[in-house]
Amino acid sequence: MNRKIYIVWGVVIFAILCLLIFQRFWLNRTIEFKKVEYLNLVNNTLLEIVESDFEEYIMRNQAKGENPVIISVNSNESLVKFVLKGDTTVLNYDKDYGYSSIPRKVCYDLIKEQATENILMLDSICTSIFDRKGIKEEYILELINTESGEILASTEKSSSKIKRRLVSRVVELGLNSHHGVIVYFDTPYKAFFRDMTGALVSSFLLLGLLFFCLYYQIKTIVAQYRESKIREEFMSSLVHELKLPLATVQNAVTSVKSNGVENLKEEQLKYLDITYERTDILNKTVHKLLSVWKQGFKISWNKLNLRVTIDSLVALFDPVLIGKNVTIKVNYQLSVDVIEADDMHFPNAISNLIENAIKYSGDPAEVEIECKEVEGMVAIAVKDNGIGIPKKFQEKIFDRYFRVQRVRSTDVHSFGLGLSYVKQVIEAHEGVIRLKSEVGEGTTFTVMIPLIKDENN
Repeated sequence: MNRKIYIVWGVVIFAILCLLIFQRFWLNRTIEFKKVEYLNLVNNTLLEIVESDFEEYIMRNQAKGENPVIISVNSNESLVKFVLKGDTTVLNYDKDYGYSSIPRKVCYDLIKEQATENILMLDSICTSIFDRKGIKEEYILELINTESGEILASTEKSSSKIKRRLVSRVVELGLNSHHGVIVYFDTPYKAFFRDMTGALVSSFLLLGLLFFCLYYQIKTIVAQYRESKIREEFMSSLVHELKLPLATVQNAVTSVKSNGVENLKEEQLKYLDITYERTDILNKTVHKLLSVWKQGFKISWNKLNLRVTIDSLVALFDPVLIGKNVTIKVNYQLSVDVIEADDMHFPNAISNLIENAIKYSGDPAEVEIECKEVEGMVAIAVKDNGIGIPKKFQEKIFDRYFRVQRVRSTDVHSFGLGLSYVKQVIEAHEGVIRLKSEVGEGTTFTVMIPLIKDENN
């Protein structure tokens, strides 16, 4: 299988792994952000609970009784006085604490011995307010000494499985008692994922689609590779099967030439010679193709007379033998005739271009061959007056087994290997092949190879 495909697959798999790592990183960052957001909501709600609902409970239910707290305010000196059971507390609310929550905090200091009762009432208030704010997860509420860290009261039970992963800030309840309330939560993943449902579902759907596309691509390429192997085996078997019939024909022609040619006319001898030459070329081609299938494509560099080679190729396309009215014109504009090329593959490639020009031309077929030098290269252009190739097919015309359907002649049969073979031969010669074609105006194939082969290479 093509190495480039494995590289592409490797890059795609690496990209998917990077995407998974990025998605996990994004998920972790999002959860951390959600934790901060959730904790801020808890902190604000807990402060609201203590400053409003719990303050009302302290002021109305605990501080009022047989010995209510007496509060007086001196606005001129910014003083507030608290009196309970003869104990007096005076505060400057501008300098020390500000006015907010001072009554509740002082009242809490005066009745702090009711810690257990207070935490139960605070837990009841928290349950109601948390639920109203959308905080529905279980929690642990504790009353602690903010100086020593001692737990004074807690709502935690022995059967509780809450892990203290999220910790609220401490909200102070008094001024001098150093009591504070704190809340613990386990990480509320359900709440987080409930908020992220849309983004997560979309992300996993896209990721699943990406995996499916990769799987489908691999499955398709593997299937195409197997199909290609079957085609290769078929062509190899087909070429192998051609060896015996060609050898038989060649032997028969040789036998005819060796015996009883005295009564043949000159024209008949000419056709017999052409038949022998074509059969010999085909036989050599078959052997070479078998070698290509088994060992790969290799070029042997030899001195080749281009003028003689093309003239001999043109002579093989006799109108009588091919059953078509053909005119082939050759124009040489070369300063030298000898080039370096493979003495079998290169002539076969040019012969293939001439044959295609004749096949896909009208009747009569007019073929022009031009040989010239272009920037240190020999350029051989084969032009026909045929039906042309649509632009949308021109990029695929050199693909193996590709044929233009319903456009090129339906009377012409081929395997779609000719132009692929020509391109392979020319590129092996360190050259290029170019195509120029217009529908209804004909086609020109131009092959270019180095004019002189460097002996050091």
